[in-house]
Amino acid sequence: MEFNLLRQEISQELKDFGAKKIKQHKIYVPRATQKTLRSLAKVLEEIRQHGLPKYLVLKKLKKGLGYGIFLHPEAKPILKGDVIAPYSGEVSLSPQNQSNSSDYIFSLLIDLHLTRKEQHFWDPKRCYHPRRLYSIDLDACKKGNFTRFINHSEKPNIEAKFLRIPKNSFGLLPAPFEVFYIAKKTIRPGEQLLVCYEGAEDKSYWGALNIKPFPMTPKTFQINSSLEIVEVLI
Repeated sequence: MEFNLLRQEISQELKDFGAKKIKQHKIYVPRATQKTLRSLAKVLEEIRQHGLPKYLVLKKLKKGLGYGIFLHPEAKPILKGDVIAPYSGEVSLSPQNQSNSSDYIFSLLIDLHLTRKEQHFWDPKRCYHPRRLYSIDLDACKKGNFTRFINHSEKPNIEAKFLRIPKNSFGLLPAPFEVFYIAKKTIRPGEQLLVCYEGAEDKSYWGALNIKPFPMTPKTFQINSSLEIVEVLI
């Protein structure tokens, strides 16, 4: 599997800049618990060894829906609160009104004002404007891991969480902010892993694309013991 980036790819300068803006804007970033850190370390080792963890299956869906990620029929259930994986990719800073055609962008921090000095450093080709807004984005288009293949659902079994990784004893590099996919409920063997691409009040993803998403739930498509896709009609 080509997409095997363990965690977000971010420069130390941008990491420090993001941490500074979090403090300035008084943005609350929850600290990852010991349970989350332990689960994360285990998942990262699976990605390091196999790219796609052995208990997951990548399958092409019917109806032209692309690929999907399933829990192997013989695997143990994934329990609520377990880390699925970091949503990994390349992290960059750019103006919010700048068009981007990538379907794999996750906005980490938005509505950031830059000082003249900051803009000269991060965006030197533009004339300074004090009201120009910037965002720190994570893009999995060219680099990422299997999470980029996890499909959308309005009834997901996974949720995205914005967390801070503190100093720890699990060998995990600390980070002031990072996005992780975490099980929202128990995921049963054979079920598809699904996450909602939009927040409860934010309908910007599908609306911007002018697309009505296929109504999928974790049980719509499953895989059987032969690893074949089965469509469950409810």
